[in-house]
Amino acid sequence: MKVVLISACLAGLHTRYDGASSPHPFLSALHDSFLLVPVCPEILGGLGIPRSPCRFTGGDGKAVLAEKARLFDRDGQDRTAMFVQGAEETRRLVELVSPALMFFKEGSPSCGVHRVDIDGRKKEGCGVTVALLEDFGIPFLTEEDPMP
Repeated sequence: MKVVLISACLAGLHTRYDGASSPHPFLSALHDSFLLVPVCPEILGGLGIPRSPCRFTGGDGKAVLAEKARLFDRDGQDRTAMFVQGAEETRRLVELVSPALMFFKEGSPSCGVHRVDIDGRKKEGCGVTVALLEDFGIPFLTEEDPMP
């Protein structure tokens, strides 16, 4: 059975920064054909539930990996290292389960595929985990993309 790596919040787990979940109705269709493996890079990086929301300063996930941007929480604490650690742990999971697809939460500083919060505004860019995983060539899908 093929594997889909899915943001844990989209799988219905209460892992969002506010302790909520965002279960997606597409799950039933995926569940019938794929083995769903939930992941929350932010939890893997050591951030708790709930946690202060974080935003990029100076660029997106690619800029963070190039050490040209940082991630700060609402209280001004630098959480960059935790996001990078979560991305690296998620990479290890990808290497372990070889997913056919990654279904991620749009806008997340970890899992955003098309846009993230940079300097207080939603801008085109990707999260840290997506930036780290792009080279695997595995397709990304978000809850905002048209469903196949």
